[in-house]
Amino acid sequence: MKKLKLILPMLAFIFAIALSFAFVDKSADKDYYATKYIEVPGGWATIEVNCHAGSLDCSVKFSGAPSMTFPVYDQKDTDYPTDGNGELITITGSVPSPDDPEL
Repeated sequence: MKKLKLILPMLAFIFAIALSFAFVDKSADKDYYATKYIEVPGGWATIEVNCHAGSLDCSVKFSGAPSMTFPVYDQKDTDYPTDGNGELITITGSVPSPDDPEL
């Protein structure tokens, strides 16, 4: 019983330290690929892109249409551009079709 009274507080202390490392906030990974929007001919398309933090607008181009660049938006509204570092991000593939084509 005497050993148990000595060991239990030490175990509780060790577990508390171990659990503190288990719940580290990974805010840098939190928004790695965020859902953003681009305006394509015929409407808005949803994309997954990582716009690096900065004070300039974020823009993307697609490998299937390298001559076209698209500004990235946080919402399906041109009043909400996504902040970036001014770097043009290349996405593999062709330009996506609009989510809800306008008639």
